[in-house]
Amino acid sequence: MADIDAGDFGVPARTPAAAASASVAPLPSNPVPSDTHASVSVPDARQSALAELTAADARIKELEAARVIALDIIPGAVPMETYVFPKRCLLLFGAEGPGLSQKALDLADDVVYISQFGSVRSINAGAAAAVAMHAWIAQHAVIGR
Repeated sequence: MADIDAGDFGVPARTPAAAASASVAPLPSNPVPSDTHASVSVPDARQSALAELTAADARIKELEAARVIALDIIPGAVPMETYVFPKRCLLLFGAEGPGLSQKALDLADDVVYISQFGSVRSINAGAAAAVAMHAWIAQHAVIGR
């Protein structure tokens, strides 16, 4: 097999003497161009990063404080008309008739029911959701006038 050198590919061949005499430019003391971060100092960047972390931590705590509210007519449930909905909550609705599963009820922080009169024991999930979401809005929404 024939020897191939770099010169065969348009690259000048390097002899050991040429390699030894090749000079290497020194690396700059600051590899990042000075204009890249000219307007942000290290303390400002740290302060900004800490502020972002603090805001993220507060958001996580707010989300962790959210409560799961089940809507179902079962013994021990609280009437929706007297219940104070938390600002952050997840509302669970069951199917008309059977309601929520026992597992869903066990996972809920509170169980609330929509007061009904007469022979009606349940309303469909869409109607229940509309009533419950309106109750939350009445307690928490800021409506511009």
